[in-house]
Amino acid sequence: MIKVLNPTIHGVLDYVLALAFVVAPGLAGFSDNAASLAMLIGIVYLGASLLTRYPLGAIKMIPFPVHGVIEAIMAASWIAMPWLLGFAGDAAARSFFVAAGIGLLAVVALTDYRATGAHQYAGDERRQRMIDRRQRALAVAVDRRAGQLDRRTYA
Repeated sequence: MIKVLNPTIHGVLDYVLALAFVVAPGLAGFSDNAASLAMLIGIVYLGASLLTRYPLGAIKMIPFPVHGVIEAIMAASWIAMPWLLGFAGDAAARSFFVAAGIGLLAVVALTDYRATGAHQYAGDERRQRMIDRRQRALAVAVDRRAGQLDRRTYA
């Protein structure tokens, strides 16, 4: 599968989803159990995002690939939660949890967890400039060494 989401975009989606879990219960009128659970999930998800080692992480403790595994487990559990925790009768909460779980599974499937940041996606032009700079520096270093050798030989 093509990995089209870089860590920066993934981070933005993480924070939007955490906010959605905190705001949705009030907007959609979830039952008390579903509302409490959604708020808790939003706070935990926000914490996991802040602790992840990606461009939008604050503390950077959780490796980005591990973050992906955690998300896949969370997404699958969100889909099952309405039935396992007894709020399947609350249509708004059930629909939200299932949709959030399916959406997060899609994000997990489309994210490049081996990337380290947005700079990897800056394009070939930036990469080529960096290679050119290194090659110029190497050429200057070689010329300097050759020049010093020549002076010693002819002196």
